[in-house]
Amino acid sequence: MSFAVAPRTLFGRNLGLIVALIVVGQLVNAVVYGQLVARPRIQQMAEATARSLQAVDEALRLLPAAERAGFVARFNARAGGPPAEGGPARLKLLERAFMAELTAQMGEAPAALAWRREPGGLLAVRRGEHWLVLPPVQAAHRFARTWLIASAVSGLLALLGAWLIQRRINRPLARLVEAARAVGAGQRRLALPTDGPEETAALARGFNEMAAALARDEEERLLMLAGLSHDLRTPLAKIRLASELLRDAGQGDPALLDTLDRSLHGLDGLLTQFLDYARASHPAAHEQPPVLLPLRAFIAETLALAPGLPQPALLPGPEVTRQARPQALRRLLLNLIVNAQTHGAPPIELACGETGGAAWIEVRDRGPGIAPERAEALKRPFQRGDDARGGAPGSGLGLAIVERIATAEGARLQLLPREGGGLVARVQWAP
Repeated sequence: MSFAVAPRTLFGRNLGLIVALIVVGQLVNAVVYGQLVARPRIQQMAEATARSLQAVDEALRLLPAAERAGFVARFNARAGGPPAEGGPARLKLLERAFMAELTAQMGEAPAALAWRREPGGLLAVRRGEHWLVLPPVQAAHRFARTWLIASAVSGLLALLGAWLIQRRINRPLARLVEAARAVGAGQRRLALPTDGPEETAALARGFNEMAAALARDEEERLLMLAGLSHDLRTPLAKIRLASELLRDAGQGDPALLDTLDRSLHGLDGLLTQFLDYARASHPAAHEQPPVLLPLRAFIAETLALAPGLPQPALLPGPEVTRQARPQALRRLLLNLIVNAQTHGAPPIELACGETGGAAWIEVRDRGPGIAPERAEALKRPFQRGDDARGGAPGSGLGLAIVERIATAEGARLQLLPREGGGLVARVQWAP
């Protein structure tokens, strides 16, 4: 038997196991009932009936022929009523066991005992020329029916109790799964309720301690990164000033000074990305409340701040509005534009729209693109896509900044291949 058909959830598996145990218990209970209750009762009834029939046979043999009919009528009246013309019918389970035991007690072959069903539901057997009504088996039927109903009710109550117990166990597990997904999405300040049983409360406390430790470690790393980036700007400014003084004084090799300026400009860009990453990751970055932004107008304003070449263009399209934090969304767009300028190829185009109630922004270029299997890896910090995209090397933080900002804004970053070659960086909000 394949285990592929088993329920995938712990709730389903535990509930299925409990149901199976209850069913097996009821089957064992049925076997015990049949062997220790039903069978002895049938044997006792068959033994008493067999003695009665043997006594009637003996009485009929001794009575004169004229008195036999009256004797049989009185016997049948005591058993439940006079026999009437009936016919063969299917025996019920207990009646079949009763007739088999009665035949054995009478010492006759199973097919030798003729019987028929009476209109009142009783059974009658043929003894010589007369039909004798047997004592009713309804008592055994009623007992079995009562036992079946009681077993069914107890089984249903057990299933209901098992479902309620498993549901109480599953609820804190579901909360833990949701919290773990939230931590994986970048949220750190999470706290699960620590009420309830000691086991689930201990699990919640352990998760809360882990989330708090992760938050502290990340905040310390980000503060260190931001502080280091800020402190490096002072010596870089002094070096830039010295380079300008040397150039103005006509001293130094101009080619060497140009190389120094380019290196300083690159270092300054890297420090800017470090600071942007720290701001995008730090909780204080999201204190600005979101506002309703017209995305096309906002993108047009942001394009005026885009550095470098080639200059991107905004494609025509419908106006779309979305709740977002302006500063965070501006950093997101500028990082995508710089990524396209650095690693892509013109034309670089921006577009926005709405599909199925979900707003989106796209930055498109005609560069080498990104292999689909590397798309997710390049969203992580310090992952560089130079092999896939070519162009100048970067810090590996641009797409990581975009990913963090998009997550904080309730959106998702997708890196998709562009038809005809290139890359589409798509930021889409949930509907």
